[in-house]
Amino acid sequence: MDQLQRQVRRAYFRLMVERWLLALTWALTGGLLVAALVILVDKRWPLGVSAYVWLGAGATLGLVTAFCWTLYTRRGALDAAMEIDRRFGLKERVSTALALSAADRETAAGRALMNDAMRRAGAVDIAERFRWSLNRWSLLPLAPATIAMLVALFVLSLAPQQQAAASTTPVAAKKQVQTSIKQLDRKLAERREQAKKEGLKDAEDLFQKLEQATQRDLQKPANMDKKQALTKLNDLSQELEERRNKLAGSESLKQQLNNMKNLDRGPADKFAQALKQGDLKQAIQELEKLKKELAAGKLDEKAREQLTKQLEQMREKLEQMAEAREQAKERLKQRIAEKRAAGKQGEADQLQRELDELNQQQSQQKQMQKLAQKLGQCAQCMKQGDAEGAGKQLSDMQSDLEDLQSEMAEAELLDQAMNEIDQAKDSMNCKKCGGMGCGHCQGKGMRPGEGLGRGRGQGPRPEQQEKTNAYDTAVKQKTGRGAAQIVDFVDGPNIKGGVQQEIATQFEEAKSEAADPLTGQRLPRDSQSHAKEYFDALREGRSE
Repeated sequence: MDQLQRQVRRAYFRLMVERWLLALTWALTGGLLVAALVILVDKRWPLGVSAYVWLGAGATLGLVTAFCWTLYTRRGALDAAMEIDRRFGLKERVSTALALSAADRETAAGRALMNDAMRRAGAVDIAERFRWSLNRWSLLPLAPATIAMLVALFVLSLAPQQQAAASTTPVAAKKQVQTSIKQLDRKLAERREQAKKEGLKDAEDLFQKLEQATQRDLQKPANMDKKQALTKLNDLSQELEERRNKLAGSESLKQQLNNMKNLDRGPADKFAQALKQGDLKQAIQELEKLKKELAAGKLDEKAREQLTKQLEQMREKLEQMAEAREQAKERLKQRIAEKRAAGKQGEADQLQRELDELNQQQSQQKQMQKLAQKLGQCAQCMKQGDAEGAGKQLSDMQSDLEDLQSEMAEAELLDQAMNEIDQAKDSMNCKKCGGMGCGHCQGKGMRPGEGLGRGRGQGPRPEQQEKTNAYDTAVKQKTGRGAAQIVDFVDGPNIKGGVQQEIATQFEEAKSEAADPLTGQRLPRDSQSHAKEYFDALREGRSE
């Protein structure tokens, strides 16, 4: 009986797979056909989703539909036994034996029927007559898949002109502005929740304030146009920029800690290495381990001496960094005075901005000096054999590093929020997504810019530096006043008379003020870090 049931189970499984393959052909065809229609609709009304995503969704829909249909229409083991009888010509031996009740199987006729059925069924190979085969209809899903690919690759957008015309109408433009603002409000709420989760109280309050300002100043006025919205967004970005500037010194301090090199070996190796790499989270963990080892008395005399020496060396390194920074500020002040005395106001203003950046980092420099002071006090306690005092100083250092780590996490959140405000500005001007954000205005990765990663790119690539030779030469020629040429028309009243003084005033303002935030672009965070590191090395005279 067991052998008979095993054969029936094998046949049942193969019948189920056969039914699933049959259903899969038609389900895949339907799913891919729906995907092709959606891709075609996307050409007329862009949905902001890649065509490959729709193809994958259609294929997944077909697989799930075929599986559900197979389970819903499945048959029992008796049907599988009848199929064995039919395909192997057993004249209903297997199905009759399987349908017998327990009492019937105990009779002489029942036993004879069971023995005959098991003998005949055990001699057959189920896989021979229950093969999984594909027919010509199995290739049917290739047709809608090919159609979808052709539509995605070769059919141009059916409504660029209509969308461009619609975006010029006041109603469509205001709707696009409101869509962008709603997207920005949702992202600011996510940043607020993230700040709350990480325990960043100041960042949470700032994001809540910006979220309220967005709802009050941008969402409630239903007739707000694009220009007004951009002005309000610039105000929000400026608030974030002010807070970000206060935290700018944390990254500079992180870069300065990279100079903590050439320390002697000892128990604080991992702590010093984490500081050097700027991994404050790891440094806090290593400091906690060091504090526990010191409290438990696991450090012998030699290890304590090594730890004392390492702490002294780290203190000296931090003090040298602080001194070098003060010297850099003095050199900047001297150069500013020299440039102004020479009448080079533009260069003096640029140097003044660099000096202002250094002054904005004063709080972080105080943290560095405080850290150096605690390192020295901890080393002094170690020399005096005061393990309890050394542990207290280590706890204070751990608290300071946690504060610095929180500032860096907050700075990262602010960078993300400023990028999202830039994305909102870009989506307001996009003619394809209607303010929702798409690959045309925010890149395929939903970020600003065209991107240089994997995938199909567009536009010219950045120039690559090559080794070239150059020489200076002088051309003797007589220059004169050239012909006037109209390059553009602007709104506003015509002004009679000379405007040289007004133009001169605008040039002076351009020398001392930053670019208009409506048209200016911020450097990405990685580029900002490299640029600051380069100018710091240039001011301090380092070759690395």
